[in-house]
Amino acid sequence: MSTDIAQTILITGASSDIGCALIRSLLSRANPPVVLAHSHRSGEKLRSLKAEFGKSLRLYEADFTQSTSVSAMADLIVSEVGTPSAMVHLPALRPSPERFTKFNWERFEADLAVQLQSAVILLQRFLPKMAKMPGARVVFILSSYVHGVAPKYMTMYTTVKYAQLGLMRSLASEYDSTHVRINAISPSMVETQFLSDLPEVAVQMQAASNPQKRNAAPSDLLGAIELLLSPASDYIQGITIPITAGTHVY
Repeated sequence: MSTDIAQTILITGASSDIGCALIRSLLSRANPPVVLAHSHRSGEKLRSLKAEFGKSLRLYEADFTQSTSVSAMADLIVSEVGTPSAMVHLPALRPSPERFTKFNWERFEADLAVQLQSAVILLQRFLPKMAKMPGARVVFILSSYVHGVAPKYMTMYTTVKYAQLGLMRSLASEYDSTHVRINAISPSMVETQFLSDLPEVAVQMQAASNPQKRNAAPSDLLGAIELLLSPASDYIQGITIPITAGTHVY
């Protein structure tokens, strides 16, 4: 079976460690796609990847807390390259543990805009045409928090991830008779800069509780993401793949 993937892939939140690892993996293929990499601000890592991969990587900046900025980016993408044939949705504010009594509604709304509203705006723009493209794909990056018992003191982050899960499942149902496949992965804790606001002891305890005695690395996620971008997922719709080394088994 062919392992070719969609030819124009939008990666939102691409400046993250996971986003950069995915870009490198995709563009190192023999027949690489064109990758459209979104970030709030194109940092050193993305500029370095741009210098390495040239015209195969296009950088787009947008503030996902602002709906007008998301819409403007969508307009620019369509005007420059047309509707992408795939989208991998990565952005999120860094989680910070806190008791529910200290729930910060303003920050929650900001994270909801970054993770959920942006996806709604982009997919409302792209899905009508993606649905007619053979091999079109949407992949959400969720969390193992949406499976089993929710962790303590992570109400804000967990709630937003459940909202994304609901969006993914609803869209998968609505578009199940079209060409586009809409799925997700749900990794356990991934060792990235994203964890910088978490106490180190919490990160260490999570690693110790894992059967492999370590947290995931960005590279551990790439195989599942690329599977869901490939023709091998033609008969897969509306699922979330847990990447947890066995802490979540179905």
